[in-house]
Amino acid sequence: MTATKLRPKNGILSNASLKITVSAETWRFFAYIFFWGMIFFARAVSNTLVAPKLAEGPTAYGKEEGSTCGPFDRNWPEENIKKGEGFDLKTQSHLLMFFGFGNVCTNWDYTPARELTAMVYPLFEYSLIVYIILDFVTTLLANRRGELNAWFWKFSKAAFAINLVLCAEFRMIFVCIAYEKVKQHTAGFLGLQIALILVAVQNSLFLIDTEVSYDFFGGIHNTRKAIGAYLIGLLAISFVKVAATIYVVGNGVGAPWTLKDSGIGEMKVGRVVDLIWMFFNAFAPLIISYFRSKNEIPLVIEVSTCAPNYIDAPIEGQPLKKSGGGGSMKYEQVRYEAAASDVI
Repeated sequence: MTATKLRPKNGILSNASLKITVSAETWRFFAYIFFWGMIFFARAVSNTLVAPKLAEGPTAYGKEEGSTCGPFDRNWPEENIKKGEGFDLKTQSHLLMFFGFGNVCTNWDYTPARELTAMVYPLFEYSLIVYIILDFVTTLLANRRGELNAWFWKFSKAAFAINLVLCAEFRMIFVCIAYEKVKQHTAGFLGLQIALILVAVQNSLFLIDTEVSYDFFGGIHNTRKAIGAYLIGLLAISFVKVAATIYVVGNGVGAPWTLKDSGIGEMKVGRVVDLIWMFFNAFAPLIISYFRSKNEIPLVIEVSTCAPNYIDAPIEGQPLKKSGGGGSMKYEQVRYEAAASDVI
């Protein structure tokens, strides 16, 4: 039985609806803006709050001098670091000790940067999940229009489910502390790597499968060449990056080949791989999503309900009069007069 409600005095539409026009790629652009914003925020916090505390040592965290709590519970003879002593964040972090090089994760590995960054992280997480859902709806509609091949539609459905899970689990990097649980911490980052790779691959293959053409590239053939070149670079560097990350998850230290000198300044091979991977999976998608948001047909989302079952304000001794939605209903006699303004 459907509930009833008094008819509003100023009611205009009984079947009001909400219509929203939204571009999936706009939300992807927001996601990467928040991702880079999170990194810059964490770096600022680390430089201003974390670095001085780590350099001072346990006393900066309210512990006794020489305490081996948290990040001060380690010996690193190569850097002359002993348990209970402070250390330099940029040159003596735990990531440098384990992997031979630092990356963006160093910026939120230590208190209070870890806790503060975790509060900012949902901006990236939720916007990316919104994009994944909207992009799947876009793909669903394209499939219903007959624009997709069967193999790509199957791939999209699988990627959608995997991405939702992996994006939600990335938060584990803030739960599993890097210098205490290296494998578990890195596993969370591995999940995000796979999700971002799948997003970029699915996005690129969608353009190829639906035969999208951009005048900016000079037609469909050049558009496909540009997408193909990006895909080749993306998959090549991602294979190397994921392999290195899987090694860390399994062994708790960086793969031997990532610790070798790259010949580019003082950077290790792993650091070079990390930078190239970030370009293909975090920087390039930022530009691509902005470009596509200005050139793609947006989604139109309309939200409405069935017509409500309104009743008119009753008068003492008279039955309630129903109007609005369908369905036959009986109403009791009212004993007291109730004005609509009193109920509202």
